[in-house]
Amino acid sequence: MDTTDRTSTGRKPENELRQFRESFATFNNIINNLQRQYLTLEKEYGNQESKLEKINSLLRRTIADNRAATLFLNSILNSLNSGVIAVDQRGTISHFNPAAEHITGVSSTSALGGRYDEVMTTKCGGRFSALDTAMSGVEFESEEKTILNSAGEEIPLSVSTALLPDDESGRFGAVEIFFDLTKIKKLEAEVTRVHTLAALGEMAATVAHEVRNPLGGIGGFAALLKRELAGDEEKMRLADKIITGVETLNLTVAALLDYTRRDELNLHKVTLARLIEESVEYERADQEGNGANGDVRLDIQVDDKSLEITCDPHLMRQVLLNLMRNSREAMAGGGQITIQAGRVQSADAEQIPQSAVYIEVADTGEGIPDDIKDKVFRPFFSTRSSANGTGLGLATAWKTVQAHGGVIQLFSETGQGSRFRIILPVNE
Repeated sequence: MDTTDRTSTGRKPENELRQFRESFATFNNIINNLQRQYLTLEKEYGNQESKLEKINSLLRRTIADNRAATLFLNSILNSLNSGVIAVDQRGTISHFNPAAEHITGVSSTSALGGRYDEVMTTKCGGRFSALDTAMSGVEFESEEKTILNSAGEEIPLSVSTALLPDDESGRFGAVEIFFDLTKIKKLEAEVTRVHTLAALGEMAATVAHEVRNPLGGIGGFAALLKRELAGDEEKMRLADKIITGVETLNLTVAALLDYTRRDELNLHKVTLARLIEESVEYERADQEGNGANGDVRLDIQVDDKSLEITCDPHLMRQVLLNLMRNSREAMAGGGQITIQAGRVQSADAEQIPQSAVYIEVADTGEGIPDDIKDKVFRPFFSTRSSANGTGLGLATAWKTVQAHGGVIQLFSETGQGSRFRIILPVNE
């Protein structure tokens, strides 16, 4: 082999070795760069993981707070006495709280997901609703409307509505808040009735005083005329009719003055059973003297014979006598009057303190039609004509019970008799 071949052969391994060293150095540089990038990524990953953990922790706290707020708001909505209904823009009900169930008689199960106008049956004032607000954007405040509950009963409501905003569309739906006005309407009617009766009483007292004096003169002159007509039976009979008419008018005037008089209660503690027994004794004596109402039986049922109340015994006896007389006149062919008394359960004593007693006078008469039940306690209102009646018996009974801080209720069905229930507070 010549010298040239040896030289080229010796250089080749050196070139390859140099290239290998260069490649290895480049590889080391790449490895070092990768290691540095890995360390940098590892550090960044740790930072991001720490931030993510903080965000997750904050998110968990936010979710817990939202859940607590939702539970709190739901508990408020569920405990409200006012009905709350929420609807979306299409009128679909998304919330129906327990008060809404109680007032409307519709369960939330059947209401949720249904259309508002299919669930809520409105008799008048239908435009005052969450549905109208959701559709038109007009809100209402303290408007009145009447709905029909699931039993078909009319329920007056006070209604307020508001839009439910949505950040994206600007309006998500509407909410309606309403409460039952039935008790308030009854109180308003009672106040109106009291004011009307007060005005009527003042006028009646004035008229009664003006009428009484001429009546006395007419009665006196009629008596003199009768004496002058002695021997003429026909004319004396006419004079008797004048005298009888004057006496009837005098009874009416006296009853009217008694009704308009401001009663001064003479309060005493009396045994309830004894008060009822004395009243029944007077009624039996009156029946014997009257003898025109067939066979009327009286039955007394008192739960506690020792139960005492504080009242004006004379006025309360008059109340019971008026109620028994009214029952007797409702049973022209005879029947039974039952008087019951005892302690009132708190749930039965509306507008009365928890400690109260009741007295019920029930009969087996013809009953009172629904359309006149609200009128029976009005002065001079009567469903029958009576020569000795003034139309003030039940009105006087109502006035006396009110003066004692009690209430008097009527329960009656045509053909099933009537039941008058007096509730009086007990002063322990």
